[in-house]
Amino acid sequence: MVELPDFDSLQWLAQHAPQQLAALQNNLNQDVINEAAERNRPQLESIYHHLKLQMSRCSNPYARCYLSLKLMNDKFLSLNEVINNPKSYKENKAVILSYPSKKAL
Repeated sequence: MVELPDFDSLQWLAQHAPQQLAALQNNLNQDVINEAAERNRPQLESIYHHLKLQMSRCSNPYARCYLSLKLMNDKFLSLNEVINNPKSYKENKAVILSYPSKKAL
């Protein structure tokens, strides 16, 4: 696992070498995903991909921080709902719609 530098080093990277900071962040995220249990990896990869897409829309570090906090809070609220109301979660089923075949058109 990649060692996290101290705060001052991270601050220096943010101000002088943002590409290096982004590479460090990517390496740390990939390490966490790779060290996760096999069954959790697809979901973690999906969350990470979604996070990267959302972050690419941010125009400044404060927007990135706010978005990160919002996404984490949303996940915690979802997890809280599952833990506190598992019956509702298990009963939630998707409706599968069938498309008409090309022959029917």
